Amino acid sequence: MAHPHLNLLGGFDFAGDARAVPVLSRKARAMVAYLALQSRHSQSREKLATLLWGVNSEAQARTSLRQAVSAVRKAMQASGGRFLTDGDNVALHLDELDFDVARFEALAASSMADDLEQALLVYRGDLLEGFGLKEEPFEDWLRVERERLRAIAVAALDRLVAHYSAVDPASCVRAATRLLTMEPLREDIHRALMQAFAAQGRINLALRQYENCRGVLQRGLNLQPEPETRSLYEELRTRRMAPQARSKTAGPAPPVGAISPPAPAHAGERQQASTHYAKSAGTNIAYQVTGDGAIDLIYVPGWVSNLDLAWSSPRLSHLLHRLGTFSRLIRMDKRGTGLSDRSVGLPTLEERMEDMRAVLDAVGSKRTVLFGSSEGGPMCMLFAATYPERTAALVLNGTYARGRWSKDYPWARTSQQVEEDLAAVERQWGEPADMSNAAPSLMNDSYEREWFAAYLRNSASPAEAIALWRWGTEIDIRDILPTIHVPALIVQTSGDRWVKPEEGRYLATHIEGARYIELAGRDHVIWGENSDRLVDEIQSFVTGALPAAPGERVLVSVLLLEMGNSPSCAGADPVERQAEEIRAELLTAEGRQIRHSENGFLAVFQRPTRSIQCAIAIRHRLRRSGIDVRCAVHTGECEERGDDLTGIAIELAARLLDHAEPGDIIASRTVRDLVVGSSLIFQERGEIEASGMPGALSFFRVSESPSDSGGEHALPR
Repeated sequence: MAHPHLNLLGGFDFAGDARAVPVLSRKARAMVAYLALQSRHSQSREKLATLLWGVNSEAQARTSLRQAVSAVRKAMQASGGRFLTDGDNVALHLDELDFDVARFEALAASSMADDLEQALLVYRGDLLEGFGLKEEPFEDWLRVERERLRAIAVAALDRLVAHYSAVDPASCVRAATRLLTMEPLREDIHRALMQAFAAQGRINLALRQYENCRGVLQRGLNLQPEPETRSLYEELRTRRMAPQARSKTAGPAPPVGAISPPAPAHAGERQQASTHYAKSAGTNIAYQVTGDGAIDLIYVPGWVSNLDLAWSSPRLSHLLHRLGTFSRLIRMDKRGTGLSDRSVGLPTLEERMEDMRAVLDAVGSKRTVLFGSSEGGPMCMLFAATYPERTAALVLNGTYARGRWSKDYPWARTSQQVEEDLAAVERQWGEPADMSNAAPSLMNDSYEREWFAAYLRNSASPAEAIALWRWGTEIDIRDILPTIHVPALIVQTSGDRWVKPEEGRYLATHIEGARYIELAGRDHVIWGENSDRLVDEIQSFVTGALPAAPGERVLVSVLLLEMGNSPSCAGADPVERQAEEIRAELLTAEGRQIRHSENGFLAVFQRPTRSIQCAIAIRHRLRRSGIDVRCAVHTGECEERGDDLTGIAIELAARLLDHAEPGDIIASRTVRDLVVGSSLIFQERGEIEASGMPGALSFFRVSESPSDSGGEHALPR
């Protein structure tokens, strides 16, 4: 049974025991947070109304407050807390609730290192991170409380750095790295991190940290490092340049130009990690967690993978270890590959995104750097657009926005070339298939060739691998790119034979504020000739202070529907009865009603498949009452304004609805591209011009089968 809890650090998370807790509106959540931090101290209704509804009229504010109080009281009854009202005053007693802020403050007040570590585990992020209201009094209060709690976390990290610097360099690295993500201009902490690296014998990392420090100070303050820092740097440089005694047993030097695996940084580098499983919609997703850095980073590979065999490559294990020096590295085998459930059919991009979310939930990662390579990139981009509050940054390497050639995307492979590629892979399966394209610099390394062949064989069967390759070429997420608003780094190899530099530049052009880096070389895989340079760029990018993702703009799937005339019947109001039936389907499909008129509904979903499933279910349900419904579905960006949403995605859905006949479900090209691999049938019906989109926006009639029989059963949920 889940323990009732209220978590406000890193976001808002409120759950009861086995009983369902009612969903709270944005302002009701704000009221819960405010009262929780004033626990057992009554607050006047007038003060709460001014705090949360100050721009409304007095009557409107009182009504809104009354509704919020009622909703919170019901939620508390299902959780173990108590919501008390006494005339004009309101108080929240947490009682049996586990309240993370209270636990954090108590642990942070301790003088014991273990307690401070526990406090920092509780401190998953700023107070109500990603949450905001356009109410100035509330924002002022929230800003003060955030800064107060953040200062407590910084003080705890300061004490840990001081404690560990003399006794535990590895723990000092972890604490100092996290502290620098919060206060990147702290030169004393940069020095402490340099010294901790040096104490571990990792002089190169210590010197690189100096360069990070110098860059941060130059950009942030237009200053150079202090003499003490420069002196430490020179001392470390001298130490690195000291001649090393050559081992008497060392073999002959490799021939000039030979490609050999990099030496492990330490003896544990190639040890295999434990494999765990997260359940995602009934499918088991394998994952591993390594590294001890303060930043959570999930790596999503392309095509096929095998978590265990990855450690058998000296080059790949070296890269994974390096990523783990500055991050808690999370890796997964996507559904249908490696150690995850294999016989699950072709996925949709949305399903794979939700698989990643299940893994992040399983490891307790609330805000994560997403690192996607090749075909793993699109699902990371979709996640970043859908869950910006959970995305610390986005790193893309050798990836693409569209998998096949088109006039407005001429760099991808044509359909004929794709089929030729697949035929070649099938012929070569059992050998290092496609290695001459994926890693040409490693072709003369016999060990890497043998390992690559075994890696592929253990990642998928020939039929599975070919089906997944073909599926990957059908991806098109170009419409999603403008909705990504997180820090993004795009790294591309100039001679990559599979993903052209133009494709990386396309991503950089269409993702707001993205940084683009092009490396010389030919390898497509991340463990090729540029592996250390790639990790250098990632580390430099993610270990700075990453700005919080904006919380106002959201990526949603919009469902707009319009009902036909209801046949006359006795009894309850037919319009209201139909509305209740629609709300029931929205609840089942995890949709959120935004607006409702006498014959229409506007609702949004986080997953495009859910929006279509809900439309189909509503159509079936209302047909039984003799009512035809027209539906339009589009996925795009909206702006959240309190409990309302506005934006171009809703406008486009309205334009698509104009093309729907009674009984039709019309979906945009964006939706179709996001549910590639589903059993839905999309029949092209036309196109509309849409500003901000690459070319005209095609739209399709959606059906469950070629005949679209319109039976009585909705799609499986």
